[in-house]
Amino acid sequence: MSPRNNDYMVSQASSYSDEGSSSAAGSFATSLSTEQPECCKTPVDANEIEALLEDPTHAKSDGANVFQTSLNVGKLCMGTGTLALPFAAEKGGLLLNAVGLGLIGLWNYYSAKCLLRCLDNLPQIDEVKDGRRGGEGNCSMTEMEQQPLYGTMESSSGINEELRNDSYAEIRSLPPPPDGTTTYGVVAWYASGPRGLMALDMLMIMLFFGILIAYEVAMQSFINDTPLTTGSSRVDLLIPSVIVALLSCAPDLGFLSKFSGMGLLAVVLSFVVIALQGFQENGFSGFRDAFDLNLWPASLSEASSWFGVVVFGYGVAPFVFNFRESMTNPHQVDLAVQIGLFLVYVGYIIMSNGIRVLFSPSHIFDGDVLQAMPNNWISLIVRLFMTFMVSVTAPLIVLPCGELIEGKLGIDNTQHSLHKRIFVRLAVCVICTLFSEFLGSG
Repeated sequence: MSPRNNDYMVSQASSYSDEGSSSAAGSFATSLSTEQPECCKTPVDANEIEALLEDPTHAKSDGANVFQTSLNVGKLCMGTGTLALPFAAEKGGLLLNAVGLGLIGLWNYYSAKCLLRCLDNLPQIDEVKDGRRGGEGNCSMTEMEQQPLYGTMESSSGINEELRNDSYAEIRSLPPPPDGTTTYGVVAWYASGPRGLMALDMLMIMLFFGILIAYEVAMQSFINDTPLTTGSSRVDLLIPSVIVALLSCAPDLGFLSKFSGMGLLAVVLSFVVIALQGFQENGFSGFRDAFDLNLWPASLSEASSWFGVVVFGYGVAPFVFNFRESMTNPHQVDLAVQIGLFLVYVGYIIMSNGIRVLFSPSHIFDGDVLQAMPNNWISLIVRLFMTFMVSVTAPLIVLPCGELIEGKLGIDNTQHSLHKRIFVRLAVCVICTLFSEFLGSG
């Protein structure tokens, strides 16, 4: 059964659950197979219908709530780039940094919202306004309402009704995307056709592998600069790579929310240690002289340096559909993204402007914040925290990457294909580790 129709089945199962007999399942299955429009027909398993009737929420029972998803959003954004935020505040100035971080966060939120609105306008199960199915093949918007996958039809408000009907008719005339296509790919398919889907899949795979390799190289560099290094990058990466591989076998992103919370805690503790070092060196003298610091960049070169750091501080849009599908109530993904990005923004202001002001009497940042740390146990603790943080962040990338590859290989999401999915994800981890070893040594 296609996951895109699952929400409809759950809602319909709930409406039939009061009938209390197996005939309800048969009636429901018949309505799906005979009454829905040709463009929306999907084979129905009667056993699955009965399971839905017994527990209409079972398909989403293990999903993440708003708070858990916001943790995943925050952890995905907060990576090793946080160490360079004081440098960004140094180059961009306190005012530009504060305003710019907020604008880039809003830009990310707007991009994610546009993608979700695109999903709203894709072919979905249409409902007659009284809650019953219409006649066969009848997709008229005058008799039916669009049942959006994302939430309300905000994207269609203010749009001419005739134009909207024409758009739906044009979209429904297109052939459906191949089986196993991700939600992001479905949007690309209806927007740009097969070539658009192919281009998107290639770009997403390159993005996933690029981020994962960068994470592995970062963990390698953190460990190499500590007394704990063995001198061999393979041995140094063994423990963090095992953590990444084990967490990558998680069923969905919702399962990883608790580890995202641990990763965020590691980031917070890292900057607590950094702040304590700053207070030990300067006390509050930096805050007393804060108005003497630059508020904006002194040159275009410094503005470019600032932008080059902060632009990588957010990255929600490529993963918004994965977050959505991991939620118990997918319609709340918009709220989860808002909360997550707001927490990230507040954290970034403290990590950038706060740390920059704190160290201003004794240090000028010309790189990451570790350069201001003494080469002792303080630096060691920060590096270990950051290594752990990366190891629990990487699975948030491995899972969407694995799902994309699994779909292309025809591997479904059922229990009997679990070993195949695990093999694909472990293969992704191994490939990225091997590439990182080569790039790190080069």
